[in-house]
Amino acid sequence: MFDVQTAELLEAAPAVPGLDPAQLPQLLTRHFAQLVARRLRGAQRDDDEGTDWPLERVADVNEIMATVSDDPEVRRPAAFVAGTAQQILARESELREPVGDPVAAVGRDQVSATLSAALLFFIAEQYADAYEAGGLINTRIGSAEVRRLASHIRDLVCGRVEAILGRSAQLDGDRPVLEGCIEERAFNRLAATLADGIEHLARYVLSEPVDGPIGHRQQAQRDFKQVFRLSSNEASWRGFAGVLRTSYPGPAQLAALLLAASGGLAGASLTRLPPPAGSDEDFWKGWLRFRAQSNPYVWQNHREAIAEDFHQVGRNAVLVLPTGAGKTTVSTLKIASTLASGRKVIFLAPTHALAEQVADDLQGLFPADRFGMKVSGEFDSLLLEGSTLQNIEVMTPEQCLAMLSYSPESFSDVGLLVFDECHLLSPQTHKIGRALDGMLCLLEFCEQAPNADLLFLSAMLKNAQDFGDWITSLTGRVCAVVELLWKPSRQARGVVVYRRSDISTVEAESLSIQLAMDEEGGKAATGLRVAAKRALTAQPFVVWGLRHNWAAVPDARALTALSTETFALSGKLSNRGVVALPNANETAARIAVAAAGTGAKSIIFVNTKPVSVSTAKDIAEQLAMDVVLNEREAALWSTIQTELGHARHSVFGNGAFGAVPHNAAMLRIERMLSERLYKRSDGAMAIVATPTLAQGLNLPAQIAVLAGDKRAADEGNGREDLQAHELLNAAARAGRAGHLANGVVLLVPEPLVTFRNSALNDSPLLAKLSSVLPEDDRCVTITDPLERILDRIAEGETDDTEVRYTVNRLATLASVDGDPSQMDALMARSFGAYKARQLQQEDAYLEKVLGLWTEVQEAAEDEWDSVVVGLASKTGLPLDLLERLRNKLDAAAADLPTSVVGWVHFIFGWLQEDVAARDHLLAGVREAALKATGAATTGKLMKSTLVDIEPAVIAWLHGEPLNAIERILKGDPDAKAPTKAICPRARELASTFVVRGLSFIAGVVARMVLDMDLTLDVDPEASLVVQSLAAAVRRGFDSPEKLAFANGNPQVLGRVELHRLYVAKNSEDDLGFDDDN
Repeated sequence: MFDVQTAELLEAAPAVPGLDPAQLPQLLTRHFAQLVARRLRGAQRDDDEGTDWPLERVADVNEIMATVSDDPEVRRPAAFVAGTAQQILARESELREPVGDPVAAVGRDQVSATLSAALLFFIAEQYADAYEAGGLINTRIGSAEVRRLASHIRDLVCGRVEAILGRSAQLDGDRPVLEGCIEERAFNRLAATLADGIEHLARYVLSEPVDGPIGHRQQAQRDFKQVFRLSSNEASWRGFAGVLRTSYPGPAQLAALLLAASGGLAGASLTRLPPPAGSDEDFWKGWLRFRAQSNPYVWQNHREAIAEDFHQVGRNAVLVLPTGAGKTTVSTLKIASTLASGRKVIFLAPTHALAEQVADDLQGLFPADRFGMKVSGEFDSLLLEGSTLQNIEVMTPEQCLAMLSYSPESFSDVGLLVFDECHLLSPQTHKIGRALDGMLCLLEFCEQAPNADLLFLSAMLKNAQDFGDWITSLTGRVCAVVELLWKPSRQARGVVVYRRSDISTVEAESLSIQLAMDEEGGKAATGLRVAAKRALTAQPFVVWGLRHNWAAVPDARALTALSTETFALSGKLSNRGVVALPNANETAARIAVAAAGTGAKSIIFVNTKPVSVSTAKDIAEQLAMDVVLNEREAALWSTIQTELGHARHSVFGNGAFGAVPHNAAMLRIERMLSERLYKRSDGAMAIVATPTLAQGLNLPAQIAVLAGDKRAADEGNGREDLQAHELLNAAARAGRAGHLANGVVLLVPEPLVTFRNSALNDSPLLAKLSSVLPEDDRCVTITDPLERILDRIAEGETDDTEVRYTVNRLATLASVDGDPSQMDALMARSFGAYKARQLQQEDAYLEKVLGLWTEVQEAAEDEWDSVVVGLASKTGLPLDLLERLRNKLDAAAADLPTSVVGWVHFIFGWLQEDVAARDHLLAGVREAALKATGAATTGKLMKSTLVDIEPAVIAWLHGEPLNAIERILKGDPDAKAPTKAICPRARELASTFVVRGLSFIAGVVARMVLDMDLTLDVDPEASLVVQSLAAAVRRGFDSPEKLAFANGNPQVLGRVELHRLYVAKNSEDDLGFDDDN
């Protein structure tokens, strides 16, 4: 549950008799895991009989030490231990019925446990924990001054410091009158003074001007010390005999906590970060003040990165932070530094879906109306004539490589490239296309923008120092390497298991039923009979890892029952009888339903897109929640229905929103609605996603369930393991700093895992536990994908698709005079060449480069047209394919299409005729094309397939809803079966075939037309059609005017709605309506 550094913080707590600090990580994790299991079972906590250190005692002792010690080396770990224990106890109380009336956050004699936990976490500089605990502080009970004080503390620990000053401004000149008996008035006066001190802290955090003789933090500390002194005071009064004693333990304890909390703010206040050298100081300070409205505190790991000057202009950096540790947040400091120096930023995200999310997030962080900054994720618009890069451009590495090829001069004023999830530069499987594009993009970017800074972000990178040293060599500038293993949020991780004896019993019973029914039926069934399958049930358990290094630490595993009931398993026949299977999807659904019953939200990861939809539907039906859409959600739901043609075609059915799916086959607006509903506290209780969308999915859950750790292999080759980084990305969705400090990860493994005894030392069990609880997240070693290409050529695999792609990319290097120096210069800068030099293997590497050069020369031996060679180098497409396209365009030069639809007909005609072009250009979307026509995915992409698809694409461009497109594709959107009703064929067409295939081909054709100057003799409107062709096809518009209308109305999210609005607008214009009348 605790990472290395957090465990070390716990172990640094003061030792007390009977409690070894080295055991605290296991102790606290065990309590949290048992709490989770009890909540899922609906059970109450047993008293900690027989233990000298129940949680209450751990909390009390460490809180006392945290508040009385002046030593930060004692105070901080003690505060964290106490806060963690208090937080678990608060969660325990949620299982019990409330007893009596709620108490105020602060009373004369005590401070509430919730408020105490929040401040203890704040003292420990565990701001994510403080945020979560602070949200539970009761601000509705007590006098006006107590309510103000409680609200101030809640906003202080939750980072809403401007709200404190806003509340103060509302009260100025109208402070509540202190009424009641003298004790009540004295208590309220103490509360008011503490609240005043917190207001001074807020001004300090926001770097407000000082209008008195001392600073804001000093004034706050003076107020807290005064309350502490007056809360426990002895004095003589007006000659009376004896001593007058005052005792207010509650304010005294709170004053001590606040005084300790104020000490750590000097280094944690964002607004106090000095402007980088050469930056616009006004912009920098203004942006920091803006950011401080929601995130005023700099986490300790970010401070370590800042200490390395990674954010300074002229400095490259590799930042390795665990998932959820704020990689994107810390990168904004570098982005702001670049913008403050007057340069532009390119942000590379691994997927289109994530690029859209990042663009939205960055626009919110650099709002145009406040800073004049424009953030764009519309890559297609960059290819239009006269377009320029916006202040921040978000794109995938593939898109950036294309932009570098088509318009290298556009990067002249770029000052920063942010490469998120940079570990994906490494080819982790036999598919290296994405890694290859990423590496070529990086090398070309450094060539075109040599003075731009590079910032690499990853949670998974294992050889960061090695990679950073290469970046230093590549750019000639120092690259800081910052590896920070601290996590601001924590996860208890476990594996769902079954007792071996239970499984043996039900397998035998199932086999007995199977054999009896075979005998009764007179023949042996080929599969497991339904009655035999029903016998496969067993009680599930969870084995938890209690330490990050659980394999090397005694007593670092714990076993709890997941449910008191049995779960249905699946099964199959084998040579040895019946084999029970985990039934992972149904098991995950039951866990999600149980979690929802306790108020906890779940995210379930399943292996396929259809299962994502069906599992979400299953959970929603079991929950039977009535989720009422708010105004924005209702508008989005209406847009979805318009886009689809009817609500019944949606993945939500007719509107069951208790659990929602999230996968790549969904429309973007469907995914947006799923995310909105899940983020709502009273919205969907579960979201069911596919692992491919786990990357960067910012939807924190209390519980993440991985329904299986395998997937279908390519080409029907059985099942293969999910890669380590995929498992870790999915697991990281449990808990999220700034949302939830603690989360739970449960893996339902495949095949089913069992345990024999309480020792929990079964090898398969330990292996599965290791997959979800590694030493840390660093599991990917970057290697050079270009070296893979060299190796394949050396092994004679010259016809390999990725080899040919690379050779075509390099075609221009051999097309002029056959001089290999440019090739040598390119490859000498590669990561592989750097490693070869480090290992003194440069000669062997150069020999392999010579093999690549030979292939490039052979590809360029024929006298190719310069347009063909140039486009091959930009796209990686075969020279002969492009030559045939050039000839076709040249032959039709006098009668080229002049509309988007006309060009689409041209493209389909070309692909129907040119089999080699069809097979190459549509290889990546072949399966989607076959699915769109209802054909078997194992078949070949035939001319007839394109004949069937073409009218559906035209309907897409004309703004027809998906149900109409489904009918054109001979699907059955009116079927009762949900799998048919959701328009699966039209979805394949729109989400994959058009977006990933046809729009790319349209871009290639358009670029060829422009490079051949075939639009010079045509009217400007026809030229505009060519320039906007790829974007129009991808987004579904049949004219540049409609595309421009869509770009001008980004608030309208639906394609069909935009078509209809455009028609309505033009109808009004035709009638002569004037907006001013």
